[in-house]
Amino acid sequence: MKTLFITSFHPLISRNILATPILDLLLRAGDIRIVVLVPQQKAFFFEDEFRRPGVIIEGVERRLTRLDAIFRYLFLALLATRSIVIKRKTELESSGQWLTYLIGGSGFWRRTIRRVDRWLTPRDRFRALIARYRPDLVFATDVQNESDVRLMHEARGWGIPVVGMVRSWDNLTSKGIIRVLPDLLLVNNELVKREAVTLDDMPEGRIEVVGIPHYDFYVTEPRASREEFFRRIGADPAKRLILFTPTGDRYLRENIVDREILELLRDEAPQDSQFLLRYPPQDTVNLEGFVNDGRVLFDRATTHGFSPRNTELTREADRHLADTLAHSVLVVSGPSTISIDAAVFDRPVILTAFDGKRIRPYYESVRRYFDYEHQQPIIASGGVQLCRGVDEFRQALAAYLKDPAKDHDGRERMVREQCWHMDGRSSQRVCEALLAFLQPS
Repeated sequence: MKTLFITSFHPLISRNILATPILDLLLRAGDIRIVVLVPQQKAFFFEDEFRRPGVIIEGVERRLTRLDAIFRYLFLALLATRSIVIKRKTELESSGQWLTYLIGGSGFWRRTIRRVDRWLTPRDRFRALIARYRPDLVFATDVQNESDVRLMHEARGWGIPVVGMVRSWDNLTSKGIIRVLPDLLLVNNELVKREAVTLDDMPEGRIEVVGIPHYDFYVTEPRASREEFFRRIGADPAKRLILFTPTGDRYLRENIVDREILELLRDEAPQDSQFLLRYPPQDTVNLEGFVNDGRVLFDRATTHGFSPRNTELTREADRHLADTLAHSVLVVSGPSTISIDAAVFDRPVILTAFDGKRIRPYYESVRRYFDYEHQQPIIASGGVQLCRGVDEFRQALAAYLKDPAKDHDGRERMVREQCWHMDGRSSQRVCEALLAFLQPS
């Protein structure tokens, strides 16, 4: 029997990997035992959701040390991107900016600090698990997560091969460089592949593009009917549904922007429209003072009882989002991956790159997020309307409600670039990559 370790230390991995067909495909492929490594305090969730014959759940302590913080700082400094410059001046309050300018983009410093990282990073919390199960392969599903990093270092010490994966579209340009280069790196698309080569020294021959596994069910499963979905959310079947996904309090200090955008949407859209505000699954939204005219509905994703910033999305939540997009005529959003989700369903998207009724300084404004590298292909695709003010918003709203097919070609381009292949086989490609190590020819 072959043993495979799979990590799930970030709240989105349970959705991105475990809730896809990947586990079942691996189990059907042969005599394989899967050990899923998860945060200790969340082990009960993973037991309920994912345990089955052939799948073992192991909780791991995730407490970080001062040394973890130091290496996080150093590997952020090694990344000289526009996203990091903006983050340094806002979220990171300029911490380490001088170091980024000094060593960022230097291959010598990347190699040097990776060696130091390999020598000093503590990894003992995985030693007993490796000794007990003797895995044949480690699948690190989020190569920039500190717990994944510790496991990859320990696996290397035991001579165990590692397949890594980049968790999301923005990680390589905004989360720091990859600390441990795996034997094989799986990525969602060619854009991320190019970033891994140019920013992280990853050899091109050791990168495989697989698509986005959690989109597979968008292709393979039917969606709820309009009647069923509208009944579920309490919507009026005689009115069009506009989805609003706000930026959230986490990203906007003293956030009144989301409330003012919602007020603008309420006041400008025709009366035959209704609005579903979908709360960010890992955030809160300040709507204090908002007056609902009866057309605004509120929707929070079904989670598993954790704090908003440390939650786990359920299968039900993911399928609910797909139904929401399938039955919305328009999506209004801040800087979010929802623009890609919407494009998969060919739904027009308005991106709100302005601060409601007032103009904030750039480094306090939502505008800055649309200057991050990962947003540039979305904007350049022509598949969204980026609105930098109220007038542009009004025009885009009227145009899309009149003609929802507007910018269809741009949305098709977004899907090609971001999702690679929407064929329902991304999970299969991940499995084939893993099985190549577990069942070599």
